[in-house]
Amino acid sequence: METNVRVEKAMARYLDVYRLLYQREPRELRDIGNSWVLVNGARMNVDELENLSTQLNREYQQVLANKRSIVKKLLNWFAKP
Repeated sequence: METNVRVEKAMARYLDVYRLLYQREPRELRDIGNSWVLVNGARMNVDELENLSTQLNREYQQVLANKRSIVKKLLNWFAKP
């Protein structure tokens, strides 16, 4: 039972981060039992899915930082006399 909850939480986190980064749903995400999931055709265990979610979150944070940097540069450019 505890494993199921961990898999569900890992899948939910992956889904949230994936949506934020790519603005769409993953092609495939499903629990195939015994702490294994199928993600876009790749079979992985829950630990690998958690690591993948962490990597995607890092990428998303970089995208946000880049957007902030661009906005900041534009604001500075418009603020120049």
